[in-house]
Amino acid sequence: MMPVLSLFCVLIVAVSVLGGIFPLARLLDHTRLQVYLSFAAGSMLGAAFFHMLPEAVEGGSPSTIRWTGVGLLGLFFLERFFSFHHHEPQVPSPEGGHDHGHASHGRHPSRNTPDALSWWTAAFGLAVHSLVGGVALASAVAADHAARGAIGATGWGVFLATLLHKPADSLTIVTLMLRSGAPRRLAHAVNLGFAAMIPLGVLLFVLGLGGLSADAASRGRSIALAFSAGTFLCIALSDLLPELQFHSHDRWKLSVALIAGFALMAGTASIELF
Repeated sequence: MMPVLSLFCVLIVAVSVLGGIFPLARLLDHTRLQVYLSFAAGSMLGAAFFHMLPEAVEGGSPSTIRWTGVGLLGLFFLERFFSFHHHEPQVPSPEGGHDHGHASHGRHPSRNTPDALSWWTAAFGLAVHSLVGGVALASAVAADHAARGAIGATGWGVFLATLLHKPADSLTIVTLMLRSGAPRRLAHAVNLGFAAMIPLGVLLFVLGLGGLSADAASRGRSIALAFSAGTFLCIALSDLLPELQFHSHDRWKLSVALIAGFALMAGTASIELF
């Protein structure tokens, strides 16, 4: 199990660091970014429904699903008080022009906008939910290992969903830092530290289950999967729901990307990979 988790962590750290470079290289325009986010959100929804929740119930009981609500609300309140979930800072537009910014989400412009949001607050909020993401990844791989002795569809599904979404979070933090005038060297250092949150979450999960009995460890894996599924649902909906108001002009592109991400997870659920 540990070699697989180590490899997954290395790959996730690599794409996370690259995600933080995007604001410097300007590789993504508005439309491409939103298509990518829709695809990543679809994959997270699919991972929750096709992989994490079924595995949580199979390894625990139907009542384990209650932890999904705890995870969803927990991340919701984390973002409400520390960092709302957005990936594209608001870009000033000419008076009367259409603002493609994803940040305000209909809120009053004087509150909760990237200009009013300090980068360290965003970094803290996103770092905590990345720790939870590490727990999600480790619990998925651990559930596969306990059930079949090898990596299976659940572990692959959660890994792919995490791999697809992680660069967007790095992009958010680095962009906010650059907009606030932070030195680029500091931005790169913070980006690297943020990328390490997934491996840290994996380590915390492994250490937490290490001293438990087999039955307790099984219950712990199921609870962690259900809880993490709630956080995946919260993250995905945070990316998707603002599109109902701000992205009607790209509705077909974004809808196809969403369905493609969801279908990817459905496909991995139907084929066990070893």
